[in-house]
Amino acid sequence: MIKENNLENLTAHRPDVTDGGSHTLEGTKLRIVTAAERLFAIHGIDGVTLQQILKGAGQRNSSAMHYHFGSREALIEAILLWRVTEFDAHRNKMIDELLEEGRSNDIRGILATGIIPFTRPIAESSQPSFYNRFLLEIHRSSTLSFDEIIAGKAGRGIQRMNNLLFAQLMDIPGELRKPRIATVRSMIIFAVADIEAVRERRLKDNHEFDFNRAVENLIDMVSAAFVAPVSQETRRCLQI
Repeated sequence: MIKENNLENLTAHRPDVTDGGSHTLEGTKLRIVTAAERLFAIHGIDGVTLQQILKGAGQRNSSAMHYHFGSREALIEAILLWRVTEFDAHRNKMIDELLEEGRSNDIRGILATGIIPFTRPIAESSQPSFYNRFLLEIHRSSTLSFDEIIAGKAGRGIQRMNNLLFAQLMDIPGELRKPRIATVRSMIIFAVADIEAVRERRLKDNHEFDFNRAVENLIDMVSAAFVAPVSQETRRCLQI
């Protein structure tokens, strides 16, 4: 059996919000989005046709995709905004609590706001989740940019988290600050996608998987990487 003990620790910060007003999905639109998220996660962004998505959503009407979304790009944006709007509300709630508790310098706490919202769909569903593997495919894409897609539409919590992280790097050479945050972000995306995939395999095989331990261990490792001292080798590269 899947062992997911103490999941209340991961979901205790859940805000009482909807999926975000205009980004709320239902009916045919929701079925298309969830089918697309799953198929993109499994086969890659360029490995799935719109007809395959419609079939996965149980839609026989070939015009349904154009009617609801208009294009592949609009469909991808709809998936991201549907998810990110809710995750960002969760992240903002966690950041508000950190600041209220005077923990603006708590690196582990800050990085937890970058990880726990992504894990919530995994923790709360008895079925496999696919968003994090879909996000990984966006991250891998040479033609799509997560930041550009959500710019001005969502992501306030991400920016607040980045600002808090940046403030913890004042002892790091300026040239390394943004790359360090970007690298930690990539680590999180890859690692959470892997946790999502491992959990799906364990569900299929009915094997134990300590989800809470996997998430907490990830937060530990990312926190350690973030504050890793700058080596003399790296400092010499900065002097070239």
